[in-house]
Amino acid sequence: GRGRSYSKGVLVVHSLQQWRKPALILAILTVLGVLLTHWFAWPLTWPLELRLPVDVEVYWQGAREFWLADDLYDIRYDTTFDNLPFTYPPFGALVFTPLWWIHDLFGLLVTERVFALITLLTTYAVAVFLLRLAGVRDRVWEFVAFAALLVSAPVYFTLNIGQINVVLMALTLFDVALPRSTRHSGVLKYVPLGVLTGIAAAIKLTPLVFGLYFLILWVVTKSPRGLFGMIGGFLGASGLAIIFRPSISIQYFTDVLFTAERIGDLHFARNVSIRAVLERLPELGSAASIMWLVAVALVIIAVAVAAYRILRTDLSAHNRLLAVSLVSLVALLCSPVSWYHHWVWLGPLIVALWLTQHRWLALWGAFAVTFGSFHNFLPSENNVELTWPWWMHVLAAHYLIFSAVVTAVFSCGKMPQKTELSH
Repeated sequence: GRGRSYSKGVLVVHSLQQWRKPALILAILTVLGVLLTHWFAWPLTWPLELRLPVDVEVYWQGAREFWLADDLYDIRYDTTFDNLPFTYPPFGALVFTPLWWIHDLFGLLVTERVFALITLLTTYAVAVFLLRLAGVRDRVWEFVAFAALLVSAPVYFTLNIGQINVVLMALTLFDVALPRSTRHSGVLKYVPLGVLTGIAAAIKLTPLVFGLYFLILWVVTKSPRGLFGMIGGFLGASGLAIIFRPSISIQYFTDVLFTAERIGDLHFARNVSIRAVLERLPELGSAASIMWLVAVALVIIAVAVAAYRILRTDLSAHNRLLAVSLVSLVALLCSPVSWYHHWVWLGPLIVALWLTQHRWLALWGAFAVTFGSFHNFLPSENNVELTWPWWMHVLAAHYLIFSAVVTAVFSCGKMPQKTELSH
């Protein structure tokens, strides 16, 4: 139960007291390093050049186009280094509207720094949330956890290119994994289960995958309210965008949604998905599409079985965190495009593995999101991915291999007893 989890967390903190000061110093240096590499462009030049994350530039321009024109999805937007399309649903453009206002009032640099601050505060909130699930309430270790999340490759690059991944993850985390006592006593007691996840999906479609989580929760608890809440949140938010710009909304859901190639080359090294692995093997030819569909089906089935077995064992916050983190892998593995910065859910998954006594898997995951993010370092210019040696293909698929092993453990392996899994 919650009391036992809290007591266990206190004992862990006490056992780590001797490491408290070194850990804090290391965390401070880590956060400062992250902030400096975020603020200044790399490689360093003199005079120093400021980094301007490109996605924030697309966000504010997309918001402006949503309100002032009809070609939101028909043009590409000039950024500091490239011109890129706007790929989010219309409600996403609506949410980004304040960025447009800030840009027009204060300029691009202030806009980007405000967005970065939102990402940093959200990351800190996620770190605190995950530690509370472990029963730890300590400001020093909260900051250490914040630094650990920041230095993980998906979160680091989400911050550096100005992506919204951490915010979307936080919406679902707070929606799904809050302890019942916290949810029923705070602001969220007025927000039905599933609604925050539905809103996240209206900003960017990938959180729709958590419909699988709520479907499994329905099977386990015999209550569909989470799934209905998610559908309501998605339709309500999307409906708001339809009210303001019906033509743009119709264009997105009938045309733009089905054009994955708008997002970039599928074989690019930093596209970390099953489809990307297959696209880098041109000798497969037309068989690649069939193999991808089979793999997608297998992933969905395996994750569904794993999540069902976890939730059937116990509905504790630990288990809900583990189940929803596993379900996130469906989108990451099966989407044609899962950029390297999309994998922020590996952080909560690692914590969930540790809390449920799967320590070796958690340590493997921690290595994967730091030194083991090999796809960020492999050659990726001029379609060189199509001629990689076999070992580069393996390294580029590290996240996928880790995800497959974790999914297999919970879908096929022996499940621990209730007291071992949930605490």
